[in-house]
Parts: sequence; C-alpha cells; structure tokens
Amino acid sequence: MEGMTRGFTDPPAGLTRRDGRLFVNGAGDEDVEVTVRYLRPLTARSEVVFLDTKGREVATLAGLEALAEADRTLAEEALRDRYHLPVIQRVHEIDVRFGTRYWKVDTDRGRRWFALREPGKNVTWISATHVVLRDTAGNRFEIPDLDALDGRSRRWVARSL
Repeated sequence: MEGMTRGFTDPPAGLTRRDGRLFVNGAGDEDVEVTVRYLRPLTARSEVVFLDTKGREVATLAGLEALAEADRTLAEEALRDRYHLPVIQRVHEIDVRFGTRYWKVDTDRGRRWFALREPGKNVTWISATHVVLRDTAGNRFEIPDLDALDGRSRRWVARSL
C-alpha cells in the first residue's frame, strides 16, 4: 500500500459494531473483537493500532484514511469515545495540601473535583498553552489553550503547575 512505512500493516478486512463493541471481520465466521487506539494519543493523533481483547496487535495503520469510508467512520467513533477528555473551562480553586493539588473546576461535562499529585509525572504539556492533567484516579482533563481561560483561572493554574 502506498504511503505505508516500516511497522505498519494492511488495514483490517472490515469493521462492524455490535452491542457497543467493535469487531474486525475475521477469517470464516469468526469476527475478532478489537479496540482501536492512537499509538501516541497526546502528541500524534494519526497512527492507530487495533488490539484484540488480549492486547495483541491485529493491525497498525499510519492513518484512518487507509480504511473504507464506513470502516473509517466506525473507527473514528471508537477513538472519539475513548479519547474525549473533559475540557477544563474555568478553575474555581486549587488547594495544595501535603504536595497534592485539589482542583475544583468547571468542564464541558459539568463541575468536577479531582486530586493531582506529582505534576512532573501527571501533567503533559502538548504545547506552551495546551496541557493534559491526570488525576490520582487516572482520569484525564484537558486545557486546550491556557490563554483562553479567564484571568483568575490562569493565575490558579500558574501557581499550581
């Protein structure tokens, strides 16, 4: 296939969705349940991998454009479901106690409270103004543009990170 680089495979034969799960059309009558993930979900959202339920690679693609249109739509929906991060729109307060930062924020999914430890490990800077935070429970929150936050929210973030 044109545009393929070393390490990439041919696209799967076809995708179907049943009961909210994604399947690759397998050999014979056996379809293989898969999850689709970005290879580098934070820094390069183009290369994708299809994994079976045991975490084994079924296919790795340089991009979804290698898929047929209907399959691409199913893969895009699965990726959107997996990687939609709540977007922080306003920071009300960040309280620091014993090295843990307790955030009270408004997101595009409503008000949230979460705890953040070890910013060096749990804060990923995508760019100078785009940041992803991972809380103590493993949930991720995104601030796509720090400059777009109101002044009070920017000050809270600057003091905490």
